[in-house]
Amino acid sequence: AGNGTGGPHNGLGWVWPMGIIMRAITSTDVSEIRMCLTMLRDTTADTGFIHESFWKDSAAQFTRPWFAWANSFFGELILQVAQQHPSLIF
Repeated sequence: AGNGTGGPHNGLGWVWPMGIIMRAITSTDVSEIRMCLTMLRDTTADTGFIHESFWKDSAAQFTRPWFAWANSFFGELILQVAQQHPSLIF
């Protein structure tokens, strides 16, 4: 499903989408940003929302079906990408 950092309260194997968002926000490499956007899109478990974490091998396994902090941070990413690299999303 995806890869990235997680945390001790979820355990090994759980990936934090907020880490993927941070990676994209701080990157200057367009291909890395594209990869992060793709991973974020592909790990919503078809809910259209960013979750607290997802299982590294199956986005269908996730924590918190609604996590406002991650979804808000994703919105910040989209605004930044729209300004700096519009071809990635438009």
